[in-house]
Amino acid sequence: MAHELPYRYTIGLEVHVELNTATKMFCRCINEPFGSEPNTHLCPVCLGLPGTMPVPNREAVKKIVLVGKAIGSEINKLSKWDRKHYFYPDSPKGYQISQYDLPFCVGGQLALLNKNGEEDAVIRFERVHLEEDAGKLMHGHAGYSKVDLNRVGVPLIEMVTKPDLHTPEHARAFMQEVRLLVRTLGVSTGDMEKGNMRCDVNVSIQFEFEGKEVSSPITEIKNVNSTRSVERSIAAEGQRLYNEWMAGGPIRERTYKLTAGWDEEKEAIRINRTKEAANEYRYFPEPDLPPVKVFETEDLNPDHMTVPELPNEFRKRSIAAGIMMPDIEVFLADAPRLRRLEELASSLPTKSVANWLVNTPESAELSDEQFAELLQLAEEGSLPAATAKQRLGDIITELKKDGSQGLKAAAKTLGLLQEHDDSVVQSAIATVLAANPQAIAQFKEGKMQIVGFVVGQVMKQATGKASPAKVQEAVRQALEAA
Repeated sequence: MAHELPYRYTIGLEVHVELNTATKMFCRCINEPFGSEPNTHLCPVCLGLPGTMPVPNREAVKKIVLVGKAIGSEINKLSKWDRKHYFYPDSPKGYQISQYDLPFCVGGQLALLNKNGEEDAVIRFERVHLEEDAGKLMHGHAGYSKVDLNRVGVPLIEMVTKPDLHTPEHARAFMQEVRLLVRTLGVSTGDMEKGNMRCDVNVSIQFEFEGKEVSSPITEIKNVNSTRSVERSIAAEGQRLYNEWMAGGPIRERTYKLTAGWDEEKEAIRINRTKEAANEYRYFPEPDLPPVKVFETEDLNPDHMTVPELPNEFRKRSIAAGIMMPDIEVFLADAPRLRRLEELASSLPTKSVANWLVNTPESAELSDEQFAELLQLAEEGSLPAATAKQRLGDIITELKKDGSQGLKAAAKTLGLLQEHDDSVVQSAIATVLAANPQAIAQFKEGKMQIVGFVVGQVMKQATGKASPAKVQEAVRQALEAA
């Protein structure tokens, strides 16, 4: 049993997602921050050189509107761009084009479901806005740092939640759900290990102290780049805040927010500095860009956009079809396997198809006709499921040798097919029941376990000539008729 903590968490996340557009947010440089030579995808616009003019990436606007529609945000009829000023080496302009008071999306929510498909938690969004990313600093070079500006200007959405999360585990699950959402919508790869998706974690704790309910100041843990690190950094900072409070000192009087980093190797929080207030960024409307009215433009209008089936909708539909939640998550994490499930389930039992695709992934290689044959043979016992799962790779190899033969013929060639001779089976049943007359009496008394005993004896008598599923049915009929 987990040890109960003496404090509770209040957690809000700022999730940063790089959009997978072909070009950057305000120029036509290639959007390829990874896998390229440093500082090769640059131009005067994304470097903010004098005399340059930004032009918004239309595809990026489409993508943020689609995200907003998917999470149920209110899409603003008028949005505008703002300059956010700060001076870091990874931002050569000295400011970032972002959104302040009129973002594209306001509100919205995302639910976390339990294994039964019921809502376990609902996390609301404050806003979702669009901006340009900064570059990447690389430290640890003999006393100096390097900077790669390929990422400067890459379109980035920031999804800001309300403080609706209350456990590190839920925060991790929420990040996994956001990643799945953006992949489902096709707006981002969501690869946290590459930095396509990362988040700032805002955490405080609440507890009883000297007879009163107290709340610690907020710590913002910047640029956390894995779901595991999100969970662990929250747990570590909660404990650090509690220990510092109980030790006394300035934390009890502090009202301002601190920013921190997460050291993955040491699994420790590293306090950096105090957090800037909004007025320190000196926001003002971006003078080089006009406001955006998405509803007045055909391709940007959310009313004309189609949202694909979202993960939670797929989960609920799959649970209704009898698929267990762990198997559902396998499909959600593997797009090709999910597509194959949808193709096959249009004409075959969904639960059976899902079972084969999860437990025997190579079954996805079978054609629709071959897959139908596989299910039929396994159900009737001609090709026992255990044998089929163990030897399916060999069957597929045999099918590739001669594509014209069916799966049944391939299994037979390999000596895997379980023949069924009804006359042999009936003779074996008669012999077994004659030798075990008490079995009939027990069956009549409702002792159903006797069926398994008789089936086992019949299978021994009819070795190599009996299908287990057909023997089961034949034994039941014989016992009922006796």
